[in-house]
This record gives sequence, structure tokens and C-alpha cells, in this order.
Amino acid sequence: GSGAGLLLASRGESGSSSRLAAAACISPVFRGRDWFEAGMPWLYEWPLLLHLKRGLSRSVGSLGAGEGVPREPGGQPWGDLRGSRSLRELEEALFCRTKSHPTSWEAYWERNEPLRDADEAAVPVLCLCSADDPVRGPPARSLPLELFRSSPYFFLLLTPHGGHCGFPRRGPGRCWGHEAVLEYFKAMAEFLRAEERRKRPPRPR
Repeated sequence: GSGAGLLLASRGESGSSSRLAAAACISPVFRGRDWFEAGMPWLYEWPLLLHLKRGLSRSVGSLGAGEGVPREPGGQPWGDLRGSRSLRELEEALFCRTKSHPTSWEAYWERNEPLRDADEAAVPVLCLCSADDPVRGPPARSLPLELFRSSPYFFLLLTPHGGHCGFPRRGPGRCWGHEAVLEYFKAMAEFLRAEERRKRPPRPR
């Protein structure tokens, strides 16, 4: 989800100065603007929209005093947020119509696309995705396949089934997606240790 988008963006921003040795994303949204503009099926979008509004309404007291908070014409904070009828409208109200730093939708995404600096990434990133993810959308439209073909740092594990962050086992049990990510980290740690030993100068006899 959006947390994975932040992780992808930070890998490009930090480049070779990153302090991470490896990273992994489960069901990331790669193209933020396209995703918001396309929208999700209402069966998924409305519950998520209500969940986000409920979370924001609990923070009205503490966040309402901020200078950058969107306000109703009468001065009440969160007016645009409560009236949002889609995730895109909510995103615009939160980040484009602020009182102190208003910006356009286009300018907002120029600065916030998850893959805007992907060419600068210098840390291996595993992206675990499913072809039937109803939130991210169809693979042909939502996956940056050329990035995975051309970049030595981005790896795609694409499964036929798994939903959005689900990846359930057959029958009762835990989701296998987290285990796959942990196996990836274990393999990366072993590889990096081997590389470190290989580059270490030989001890004098």
C-alpha cells in the first residue's frame, strides 16, 4: 500500500548512500497518480474511504490547529475531508488544498510518485505482487515491468493468486507472503556476508 510507496521512493532518493542492505514491499502501488485517477471498485474503495475518514476524525483536535490543515469556509478544519467522495478527493484535500502550501494535483505527483527516482536506487528491492490484486489493479496496467527487466536492483515475485497483502495458504494457516520476504532477507544476508569475505584482503602467513 502507501507504506510500500514511501519505501520505494526513499530507495531512489537515498541512492548509494542508503543505510539499508535490502528492502521488500508486499503489494505495493507503483504508480500513485494513475492509481488514484483510475479508482478502485466501489466494494473496496468505500470501506477504505470510510476507514480513513474515521481515523482522521479522531485527530481533529490535535491536527486542527495546524496552519496547513484544509478548512471549511467557516474556518472549521477537515471540511473538504469529510465531504470527499473518493480516495482521490481525500488525497487532494489532504495534500493539495492546504492553507499554508497549496499545490496542484500535477505538481503534487511530480514530487511524490513512488518511482520518481527509481533509476538512482542502489539497494536490492523485492516486490511481492499477485495478479489478482483488486486494489492495485491489473498487472498490465499497474506493474512497471520494464523497470524489473532493466534494473539490477528491483526484483518482482508475481503470483497468480494472493489478493492484496493476502497470500493465504490453502486451509488454515498464516499468510506465506511474510515468510517469502524473510527468506529473501536471509538469502541477501548470506550473499552480502560472502561478498564481504571475498573482498577482505588475505591475511599474511
